[in-house]
Amino acid sequence: MIYTGQFLIIFSLLNNFISLLIFFYNLKTKSLLIEKIFLFLTRLNTLLIFLAFLFLMYLYIISDFRNINVFFNSHIDKPLIYKISGVWGNHEGSLLLWILIMSIYTFVFSFNRSLDNKTKNLTIFFQTTMILGFLVFMLLTSNPFIVNLSNISQGMGLNPILQDPALAIHPPLLYFGYVGYSLILSFALAGLINNKIEISWIKTAKKYSMFCWLMLTFGITAGSYWAYYELGWGGWWFWDPVENASLMPWLAGIALVHSLQIANNNTQIKKWVIFLSILCFSLSLFGTFLVRSGVLMSVHAFANDSYRGIFILIIFFIVTGFSFLIFLIKTNTIEKEPSVLVFNKFTALIINNIVMTIACFTVMLGTIYPILLETVTNERITVGAPYFNSTVVPIVLPGLLLMAIAPTLAWKNNKLNEKKSYLTIFLLIIFLLLATYMFSDQNLWGLIGISVGIWIIIASIIQLFKKNAKKQIRLYGGLISHIGVGILILGITISSIWQKEFIVNIEVGEEIIVNNYKLKFENLKESKDQNYVSLKSKFIISNKTNKIGEIEAEKRYYPVSKTVTTEAGILHQIQRDIYVVLGENLNNEWLIKVYFNPFISFIWIGAFIMAIGGFISLGRK
Repeated sequence: MIYTGQFLIIFSLLNNFISLLIFFYNLKTKSLLIEKIFLFLTRLNTLLIFLAFLFLMYLYIISDFRNINVFFNSHIDKPLIYKISGVWGNHEGSLLLWILIMSIYTFVFSFNRSLDNKTKNLTIFFQTTMILGFLVFMLLTSNPFIVNLSNISQGMGLNPILQDPALAIHPPLLYFGYVGYSLILSFALAGLINNKIEISWIKTAKKYSMFCWLMLTFGITAGSYWAYYELGWGGWWFWDPVENASLMPWLAGIALVHSLQIANNNTQIKKWVIFLSILCFSLSLFGTFLVRSGVLMSVHAFANDSYRGIFILIIFFIVTGFSFLIFLIKTNTIEKEPSVLVFNKFTALIINNIVMTIACFTVMLGTIYPILLETVTNERITVGAPYFNSTVVPIVLPGLLLMAIAPTLAWKNNKLNEKKSYLTIFLLIIFLLLATYMFSDQNLWGLIGISVGIWIIIASIIQLFKKNAKKQIRLYGGLISHIGVGILILGITISSIWQKEFIVNIEVGEEIIVNNYKLKFENLKESKDQNYVSLKSKFIISNKTNKIGEIEAEKRYYPVSKTVTTEAGILHQIQRDIYVVLGENLNNEWLIKVYFNPFISFIWIGAFIMAIGGFISLGRK
């Protein structure tokens, strides 16, 4: 199995190389037979990579420690789901998954019949070139099929905090977003070179860009929810540099999706669409460099090897440099239109895209500045939440306000449909905001966040339930996504600003008052699972009259890696989460942290509604 997987990777590399030669040969012959062979080899490559991936997965399932990758990232006692997820829970296996997903996108694209063959084949050529580059990178620095010459009966195991269902699906979902942008980049270059940025190109780009953004949304949501209940700090987003690495292409992806919606109406936007198509995958490659180069120390980081980092950096500069060079050379051939002088739907979406792009680069600055400073001065600093909250939030705020009214604007004039209704609602929200701020001691940013969220929700619902919208609901996936954004903003604002944290010492059987709730430490039990020993604590939450619920927090000890992890206990309610973390034992008293997170469930509900809207838009013709 080990040697077969190695053979398949080498065969895939040769297959890609031959495909590139056939592509160049067909530029002269323009033979239909040669073109079919080119497409056949493209599809064959997907099969080869898929089989290699399955072989590696099989080695994990049977715990074949003759494979070094399996030895370092698995052990016999691990549950099956984590043996499988262990395949991509490391640098080498995740790189193979990256190549597989890139091949799958190319395979699906090869069946497209709405495009001219010249554009389609050139897109596949660029994809094949990048796949070949990643295969060379994998064979030279990150081979997952290296043989372990020692006779070993037990492996070293997967990082315990990665042994979680949310983390099992988090990387594949992210990769289907990250890697999918490679096809959009290849497609943009092919359209530029062939001067084919037209209706069929835009329709195809819409489908793939929306799907990539959806997968990235799901991946980020799964990762943030994992961080919320697994890491035990009561929050869901830490502004970790590797978290930011996924946020940057997501923000650029929002701008790309919205730009493609208006590209049919005004060719002036085409340059912007191409720029964003290149930017999305460039940011994905940049994020890959951060995760795999060793420049960051993070629970998310896969590798700590400067040699691999240099290789990825070379790929990043080649792909990004070549793409923007083609962009600078070829975009002059795209027809120009007069500048937009009116405030209409087109202008609002352009402003929104600029806002998202500026926010993206602001996140990038905060992420790479500590790295650059350490490189130049050898001083290490941390750029954390205060920077990002104080810079990104004010930048995004105008875009969020425009989001609510953009669907109501006309395409070619200043007309605002139902302007009296929207003006009345907006003024009412502003009045309530000012009154609440003047006659209470509430946080101003919290009130602004709530007002923006409510404004987006109400304005979107009004548009959604207009008579013509009822008849064509499939055309209004964007409005549903906007409602999700409004709910998400409410969840982020309320849970972040009005979260309450309590640190107490309590004995087993004791009852204390926390935030006007009775918290009873009911019992403490030790149990043994398949690959860890667990210490489970049970808490009873009550108000003055009734029992509200039970919470079970625990600590886990993994003998193979000799690691202790914390599993937070959470009582989920629509209006709040009550969140308990079991700490250390001192003189028969246990230190526990209790968080009251109001409306934090709105974050996951909002993300889910955003995804529903995205899927509706994906089905739009």
